[in-house]
Amino acid sequence: LKSTSSMKFSSLALSLAPALVVADIEFSRTITQLSADSHLALKFDAGCASEDDYGSNDCSFAWGSEVSGSIDAALGHDLNEGSTFAVDMKIDTFLSWSFSCAACGSNCTTTVPVVNQDVNFAMPPCPITAAGVAQTFDEVLPADSPLKGVKVAASGTISVTDETGAGVISMDLTATVQ
Repeated sequence: LKSTSSMKFSSLALSLAPALVVADIEFSRTITQLSADSHLALKFDAGCASEDDYGSNDCSFAWGSEVSGSIDAALGHDLNEGSTFAVDMKIDTFLSWSFSCAACGSNCTTTVPVVNQDVNFAMPPCPITAAGVAQTFDEVLPADSPLKGVKVAASGTISVTDETGAGVISMDLTATVQ
């Protein structure tokens, strides 16, 4: 049975996942900051060309394929009210997709460019207590692309800061979805 702290951290870690685990995508990421008291290793069993201290990188997945792997991560200090989750991306090099939400304690709402779709998801309750998560995943991606063959490229930064403004994690991400 997982502790509440572990589940909260899992929710935060997995909230970053939609940027990574889409489908029929290629992506690469560079972790530019990770707080000294935290660690992250997200590893896919197949589909990636390289690996670094933070896990798999330079990955590609096809629609309908199985995506499996593991996450081993730890948040070294609590994230309290005032902590933020931010996305600053360029879609197809000219459309901006930037938003910032509370990392915990409320819903996060944004409109996805290109498809002009509103997305609203609950962030975990505050505080997200310092904890670790180590678990495997095994999912089958949808058989068909919601983009109906349209190719969309995105690049930018995803980050989390704590309530003092100190960076918890920041990553540069480049992805192509079709």
